[in-house]
Amino acid sequence: MTENEISIKRGGGFMGVFGPRIDSIAREVATAAGVTIVPSSPYHITLLTKDELRQLSLDSSNKIDRLNENAATIDTRNILSLGVGGHPNGVCWVVIIWNAGNIFRKKYGLPCKQFHITLSDHDDHTLDKSLHSLHTTISIDTLDLNTLDHLVLYSNLSDQYDQAFIYAREMCIRFPDSEKSWLRLADITRRNEQYKLAMLAYARTMHHIDEQENEKIHDYCYKKILNCASMYTEWECLFGENELDQIPEELKMSLLTPWTQTMRQRFVNIYSDEQPQYQQLSREHLFVPFIDPRQRNGNLGN
Repeated sequence: MTENEISIKRGGGFMGVFGPRIDSIAREVATAAGVTIVPSSPYHITLLTKDELRQLSLDSSNKIDRLNENAATIDTRNILSLGVGGHPNGVCWVVIIWNAGNIFRKKYGLPCKQFHITLSDHDDHTLDKSLHSLHTTISIDTLDLNTLDHLVLYSNLSDQYDQAFIYAREMCIRFPDSEKSWLRLADITRRNEQYKLAMLAYARTMHHIDEQENEKIHDYCYKKILNCASMYTEWECLFGENELDQIPEELKMSLLTPWTQTMRQRFVNIYSDEQPQYQQLSREHLFVPFIDPRQRNGNLGN
């Protein structure tokens, strides 16, 4: 086993993640936090507890051999350490984000797990070991794009959609040239039924990608925009009542930028044989916001 290798296997009746990289994460965080206790068992991340393995073994559709095979293929490249958490009873741990592990659990009908590496010589399985247990609160304005991205996915998997929006918005504010930022914002706001914001974020995603090199993402965004326009809102920057409230002030300059002619033409072609249908009744007020380019965040009026 090389230094960066990780092994997913049974250990002490549970299924866990072991290996030099897990040891390295644990020692690095323990040293930084001044934790000198070395646990009696090897450092590990529990993927499936004893009770969960027992529960799965009782289901005839879950063959244990197949379970082991599938677990061995889980992506372990993005196991992220967020720092040390602990409790006054002496239990301490490394807070871990590992979305691939939770996706695996969900496939077997199990809830999302608060992954962690126990640093103390005893444990308490009743404690909260999520992000909220960190000794030092995360400052999201210092996180890199990859960590923010995984926090968005983690929040989605945990059904924490408001928190996912906060992380996605931060991605767009700090990394506006990344198509991933806008795609995450688009997906979470569509999930939150903020369809105007979702449409504009999908459009920004398309703006930042090369259609030839990212055909799947381009088509995905195209279909989502079409769904928003045909079911919930109007095209581009034509706003209905209260829709402007969906747009974060910090993102107005980016989101309210006119679409390119190429993008517009692609959607215009939809109506080559029929007239476009507006979602609003004609008596309802529609408007296009005005952005003063001299202002960073935009002065809006109508």
